[in-house]
Amino acid sequence: MTSSPTSSDSSLEEEKFLKPEDVEECIPPKELEMMIEEKKVGTLDDFVTLRWYCMLVLLMAELTAFTATASSKVMVFAGATPTVVGCGGTPLNGCHELAAFRNGTNDCIPDLKYQFKSVQVEFNYVCDDAKKVKNTITVQTFGVLVGAAIFGQASDTFGRRKALLISTLGNAIFNWISAYSPDLFYFMVWRTMAGVFTGGVTVVQMVFMVENIPRKDRMWIQNSITWSPNLILFPFVAWLCHDWRTMSVVIAAASIATFFAVFLLEESPRWLIQKGRLAEARKSLIKIRKTDRLYDETFEKQLDEVLHVESEKHARSSKKAKKYTFIHLFCTWKMMAQSLTFVSGIMCTTFIVYSLMYNMEKLSGSLYWNLAIMGASRWIINILVSIADYRLPWFGRKMINQIAMVATLLALFIMAVYLYFGYEGQVMAIGTVAAVAMCSQLFIAKYMMVNELYPTAVRNLAVSLVSTMSRIGSMFSPQLFYLQQSSKIFKLQFQ
Repeated sequence: MTSSPTSSDSSLEEEKFLKPEDVEECIPPKELEMMIEEKKVGTLDDFVTLRWYCMLVLLMAELTAFTATASSKVMVFAGATPTVVGCGGTPLNGCHELAAFRNGTNDCIPDLKYQFKSVQVEFNYVCDDAKKVKNTITVQTFGVLVGAAIFGQASDTFGRRKALLISTLGNAIFNWISAYSPDLFYFMVWRTMAGVFTGGVTVVQMVFMVENIPRKDRMWIQNSITWSPNLILFPFVAWLCHDWRTMSVVIAAASIATFFAVFLLEESPRWLIQKGRLAEARKSLIKIRKTDRLYDETFEKQLDEVLHVESEKHARSSKKAKKYTFIHLFCTWKMMAQSLTFVSGIMCTTFIVYSLMYNMEKLSGSLYWNLAIMGASRWIINILVSIADYRLPWFGRKMINQIAMVATLLALFIMAVYLYFGYEGQVMAIGTVAAVAMCSQLFIAKYMMVNELYPTAVRNLAVSLVSTMSRIGSMFSPQLFYLQQSSKIFKLQFQ
C-alpha cells in the first residue's frame, strides 16, 4: 500500500492537478497562493541521505511491514475452516453428510482435514458454527479502525516515534495474551485489543518511514518494502508455526523486535519542525548526520540557516492557519463527485480483497502457496507498474486504475461463471490470485490520485477519509459467507 505524506511533507509537493477555481469555495486564493509560494523555500531534503541511518529506518520499516501484515492477515490462517471427512471413525464427505449422519441424535466428534490448526479446529467450530469465528473478524477489524483513528491523531500530537513505540509494544502484549485464550470469546477480545494497536502500527509506520528517507527514493522504496513481499514471507512463517497459538507468539516476538528497532531511531525531524520544536529537531539532525558519518564543522551552520527559514515559515503559517474539516472535501460539486468516487471505489476494492482472502481455504492447492503466490504476483505487478509509470509519460494514474478495474472484473466474472456451473479447481485459485493482485493496483492508484488531486490544506483529511472507508469495507467482508450459504439454498430450490 502507498503511504500518505504528512502535512509538513505534502506541503512541499507540486499541485500539478489542482486549479484555483476548483477549490475557491474551500480555500481563500491568498492562502493558496502563499502555500504555492512557500514551495520555493529550501527544505531539509539535502540532509536526508540514503546512508547508515536510512538503513536503520528501512530495517524498522521491514519489521513494521511484516508485523502489520501478519497481524492484519492472521485470520486467513487462524480463521481457516476445516473440511469434515468423517465422524466417530465413519467416513463422510462434507457438512451435509455430517448433518444427515448425526440426525439429531448422534453426537460423534467430527474428523477434520486441515492444513493449519485454526481456531475452528481447536474449539470444534465446524460447518454452520464456523461462521461464529468468521464473525469475530468483523469485530477484530473494528479494533483496527479504532486504533488507526487513535494513533493517527496521537502521532500528529505526540510524535511518530512515541506512537509507534506504544503501538508495537501493545501489539506484542495482546498478541501474546491471545495465544493463551481458553475459548472463542476471549480470543475475540484479545485479538480486538491487538487490532487496536495493529491499526496504530499500520497508520504510523509508513509516515515515519517516508519522513526519514530521500524524496527521490520514495517510490521504489515504498514498492519494495510494503505488504506484498511480506505476503510471501508470512505464509512460510505460518507453515512453520502450524497452529494459531504459536503464530500469535511469533507475531508478538516480531512486534518486540520492531519496538527495539524504533527505539534506536530519532523522532522525525520534519514532525519536530512542524510543531515548532526546532531545538529538538537540530539535536536530532546532528545525531543523524553523525550516524551517517557526514558530520563536519560546516554542517551546523548550514543546519541553522535552514532551521531559521523553517522557523519563519512555521510562525507565518501558525498565524494564518485555518481549520479544515471533512465538510471541505464536499464543498464544491467537483470535489463532492471526486470524494464520493474515491470512497465508493476504495470500499468496493477492500470488500473484494478481504472477502476473497478470508475464504482462501476453499481454494484447491496449498493455502500457504496460494497466499505466497498472491503476494509475489502483487509485488511483481507493483514493480512493473512503477517502471511503466517512470518510463512511459502516457501511463498515468487513470490508466492504471482502468486496467486494474477491467482485469479485476474479468477475473471475478470468470470465477462466477465457473462456480455457477459447479466446477472447482485451479481456475478458482488463479482467478482469486489475479483479482487480489489487480486490486492492489487499485489501492495504489486511488491513494496516489488522492494525494495528487486534493489541495494541500485538505489532503490529509482526504487520505484519512479514504483510509477509514477502506477499513469499513474490510469489516463487513466476512459477512459474504452468509451469502455463500444463501446461494447454495437458492440453487437447490431451482434444481
